[in-house]
Amino acid sequence: MAEERRDKTRRAEVVRAVINRVVQNPSATLTVDMLEEWLQVPTEAAERILGRLVDSGLMREVHRGEWVRGTWPGAQREWY
Repeated sequence: MAEERRDKTRRAEVVRAVINRVVQNPSATLTVDMLEEWLQVPTEAAERILGRLVDSGLMREVHRGEWVRGTWPGAQREWY
């Protein structure tokens, strides 16, 4: 596991995948299992990634174990 975390090329691929599938996708809905499958990472890595997305405000939990994209931090809310 530690060796995989030090593989900078692989980490860059994972970051790009997170940006493309989550950050740039306002309709993203995630579970840890989905992240594991999409990114081909172990459960612990998927949990860390999801935790950082939640901490940054990009994801919020809507049901136990299911997260959706939130708004961009600092972005104005849409008018309804």
